[in-house]
Amino acid sequence: MQKLNVALINNVQYCKFPKGINNIEEFIKYLNENYHSFVELEFLIEEGCVAPFYIEEGLKTEKQYCNPSNIRNIKESEVFILRRWEYKEKLEKVIAEKCVHCVNYSEDACEQDLKSHIEHIDLNGECYGYEKKK
Repeated sequence: MQKLNVALINNVQYCKFPKGINNIEEFIKYLNENYHSFVELEFLIEEGCVAPFYIEEGLKTEKQYCNPSNIRNIKESEVFILRRWEYKEKLEKVIAEKCVHCVNYSEDACEQDLKSHIEHIDLNGECYGYEKKK
């Protein structure tokens, strides 16, 4: 598993630091220097995973041009990049420990594949659709 320091923009999007920028202070300085301009930023795409965990073999990024004046908040964060087998192994453990206690859990769907979980629950067990069985 690799760890990568990134910027979390508006508490939603994970953005790689541009070349030559190594921390949040340098990144904020860069944004302030280009405040009324568009800057090229590279965002990590959540596809077949849930941030802040990404699968190395399917890791995609997207370049976007953003005006820094539209950023409400920003903070330094970490993302974790795992091999596909590592991600699957950890996801299966989360499913066994948490998902089985959710009203939305279906054993049949889980046995078929991990698609019903892979884009809904992160490897820390955070899931917005989780509702504990009574």
